[in-house]
Amino acid sequence: MTPTTQYAPAEVIFQRGGLPESRHEVHLAVVDPVGRVLAACGDPALVAFPRSASKPVQALPLALAAPELPLDELAIACASHAGTPAHLAAVESLLARSGSAVADLHCGAHPPFDPQAAADLIRRGEAPTPLHHNCSGKHAGMLLACERHGWPRTGYTEPQHPLQRRIRELHAELAGVPLGAVHIGTDGCSVPALALPLYGAARIFARLAAAEPQGDGLDAALSRVFGAMTAHPDLVAGPGRLDTDLMPLVPGLLTKMGAEAFYGMGLRHSAHGPLGIAFKVLDGGERARPYAALAALEALGMPLTPELLALAPQQQRNWAGRAVGEVVVKLPLHWTAQAGA
Repeated sequence: MTPTTQYAPAEVIFQRGGLPESRHEVHLAVVDPVGRVLAACGDPALVAFPRSASKPVQALPLALAAPELPLDELAIACASHAGTPAHLAAVESLLARSGSAVADLHCGAHPPFDPQAAADLIRRGEAPTPLHHNCSGKHAGMLLACERHGWPRTGYTEPQHPLQRRIRELHAELAGVPLGAVHIGTDGCSVPALALPLYGAARIFARLAAAEPQGDGLDAALSRVFGAMTAHPDLVAGPGRLDTDLMPLVPGLLTKMGAEAFYGMGLRHSAHGPLGIAFKVLDGGERARPYAALAALEALGMPLTPELLALAPQQQRNWAGRAVGEVVVKLPLHWTAQAGA
């Protein structure tokens, strides 16, 4: 059933001198694996682009076709990596499996997200290549998926390519929405960016959290993706980045960032069983993301340890180290009548 009720949104408020200086509105849905919306802030039916939070689904054709793939290479196929040597090595290994080269990656190029990796590239006088793009692992995985499924590698980023059609179908199936409810845009790396309701995106992460390795083909593939990302959080993002830092601190938690402040979380262990959480910071303010993520976990019964709280410091300091403000999070999670059903 499509949720129609809207609730008060969450807010992440940056204050200075005791006064609000900026406010980020957050819409959030908590969903179980069968698609029941258990809790929400704001509009759980808000249609949003998960952007890179779609990568676990985009890697499913690969996981289905290559069950023997090492988990580190499956993790890099789900990654928004930072371009460190470890990241590049995993992408190169994945590329080699399909006989592809860096020139076959159609993601474009940008400097590594990791400051040290970017500085090293400049020091060597080298320009970034598609290998350094944060989505190169996803693209390498797509090329191997095409090779294994017998699909052409040419045009693999286009919406009408068999791979991209299958990825859209998987989004609809896992989200529990009609195919027509999965809207098509274009992502920063040129593959289709798929938009869907928050509750559908949350259900995808619930399915990831609930998947069992002994399940059917799709369930086993979901379980392998969950296992790869949680076993290799260092490859999913990179040093000092939220996914890499957060996943090891909460057992059974899978997380994936998306551009413009989308976030998906699959929580395997909770008082309500496996859960999926998806939220969108409405103005795209990515600095609000760690605060909203921790507030959501706390509202779902996860104790916030000092290590977790360090990911979203309440006190704000200037360059001289002086305390200049604080961050206040208001997350009025509304539990629906379906909770516990």
